[in-house]
Order: sequence, then C-alpha cells, then structure tokens
Amino acid sequence: MIFYHPDCDLKFSDFGVEIPIVDDRASSVFNELHRIDPTLSYTNLDLIPFITRSDLLLAHNPDFIDRLFGSYAQLEREMLTCYELIDEDGKYHRYNPKNAKKDFTRALDIVLKQVGLTYFSTKAALTSGFSYFLGGGMHHAMSFGGRGFCLVNDIVITLRKLQNENLIKTAWVIDVDAHKGDGTAEITKRDSSIATLSIHMKEGWPLDSGSVRDPWFIPCNVDIGVDVNEESLYLEKLKEGLLQLEENYPNPDVAIVVNGADPFECDELSSTEKLKLTKEQLLLRDKMIYEFLLDRKIPQSYVMAGGYGKRAWEIYTQFLKFVWQSSSKRSEISSR
Repeated sequence: MIFYHPDCDLKFSDFGVEIPIVDDRASSVFNELHRIDPTLSYTNLDLIPFITRSDLLLAHNPDFIDRLFGSYAQLEREMLTCYELIDEDGKYHRYNPKNAKKDFTRALDIVLKQVGLTYFSTKAALTSGFSYFLGGGMHHAMSFGGRGFCLVNDIVITLRKLQNENLIKTAWVIDVDAHKGDGTAEITKRDSSIATLSIHMKEGWPLDSGSVRDPWFIPCNVDIGVDVNEESLYLEKLKEGLLQLEENYPNPDVAIVVNGADPFECDELSSTEKLKLTKEQLLLRDKMIYEFLLDRKIPQSYVMAGGYGKRAWEIYTQFLKFVWQSSSKRSEISSR
C-alpha cells in the first residue's frame, strides 16, 4: 500500500528554504509507480486523522509544543533552528525569506499532515503487512525540539499513538538513513517497548560536535557506525544488526523502517559524503530488510527520511518496483 498526496509535500522552495531536498522527490516516485500501475491514486486526506497537541505530547515536551503553537516569532525561531537556516554569525544560511511564497504556519500544517500520514500508513500495515508513505521519517526531532530538518518525530508519535489505542504493544524502528537516528534514540531511551536500530555514518553529523554527554550521542538499542571506506562491509553489518535486534527484542507487533536514500553515492547533501553506497547496494539493503521482516511476518511500514538532490527519487522507486513485482508474483502463486 502506497500513501501519498501532493498537499503533504513540504516544498521547501515555497518557504524560501534552499536546502537540497528537491520539491518533486515524492511526486517523481508516485508518478513512476502510477505509470506501472494506473490504479494507484492519491490518498484521501479526509481519512487522515488530525494530529492534536495530545498526540505531539506523546513524544515531545510541553514547552516545545507550546512554542510551536505560540506566537509566529516563536514558531519562526523553531523553524530556523530545525532547518539550520542561521549560521554561527547569526546570518541566514540556505534561506532567503524574500523568495518565500508561504509563511511557516503553513509549513507546520504540512508537517502535521505528514505525521498523520505516517500514523495512517503504519496502522494500515498492521492489516496489509506492508505500507509505504512517500514522506515522513523525521528521526532527528528530539523530545525538546526539532533539529536536522526534522520538526517533530512522526515515528515515535505514531508508535505511541498505536500503543494508546491498544493496536500494538511493541515495535522496532529500523533506521538506514545516512545520519544516526538520534532523536528517536533520545525519546525512547527509557522505553523498553520500542527497540531501535540505526546504521549510519560513524563520523560526521550529528556525531561531529559536542561530547558524549550530548543527547545526539545516546545510542540506539542496536547502534552500527559505518566508517569511511567501509561500504563493502555495509550489508554484512546490517544483517548482523537485524539478527541482534531479533535476538534481543523478538516478535514486535510492527516495524517502522526509516528508509533514507541519502547513503546514495550521488546524494547532493555535503553531510552525507562519508557514506557512498551504489544504487545496487541500496536495493540490496532494502530487499534485505523487506525479506527479513516478511519471513518473520512482521508488519512493515516505511517512511522516506533523507534523500537529497535530483536522483534521490530513484532509490525509493527501485525498491517499490521490487515490492510491487514480488507481491504480484506471490498473488499469482496463491491464486493457482
């Protein structure tokens, strides 16, 4: 099941933001899949639950949420911090407010819609076995605020909302973004019901500043750093990590996969340059996770997370084509 609606695309250029997430990343994936399967349609937004302050408080501190819904100046400060739009000298960085067509209130609305779609998609996976939301994956957002282009943590909000509704008890978060899933680790550090795995660059952001006492150094339950020039070991490390996750935290009710495309060697964000996987390696990565969860009958829900530049859409598309072809083959076999 694919979940997507263009109204949930956070088109950064609309807000004068110049970080290299292309505006048509998700729509390019959807359009290519629609070419293969013309029955694919936009998700009906009327079905998506409105995300309330109570939902946000499942993962975030009250004072942070108060700032998001306070004055426009407070929201603007949160946005400038989260999306790294001010440099050390206090000047705008990758941001030109003169080019903004919309204000940050609209950006917050879109982010909340994305949280709603992550929840809706994951809930659907509980019955369908597989879902993919072309958006979301805000894994750097911490309990006390947004950072790393992630305003709120849709992953933890979703899982705790499902727990509150008694739809799940335990969950895995499998994070294969180039950057460590530090926000998810920070929020769930004392939560034994959510087990986290992150395979990421051993060096570089967010692990290149501060000290080990800073919250972004809090380890995931399975924390796998990939060093520079260790790309040939990546798949082996991932397989070992998945087996360790299963051994220590068996039989989850659902897994959310933070399916970052930014380990791609053609990624255009400078902070991903310490991990350069080929397109073929990334397909093997995604197939490994998919088949690992499928073999164990663990419902799997995917969110896009990081992927920067003109070719990022190719990584998501090749995996979803594989899933579509695999499910078609299984349907053919079961109907015989």
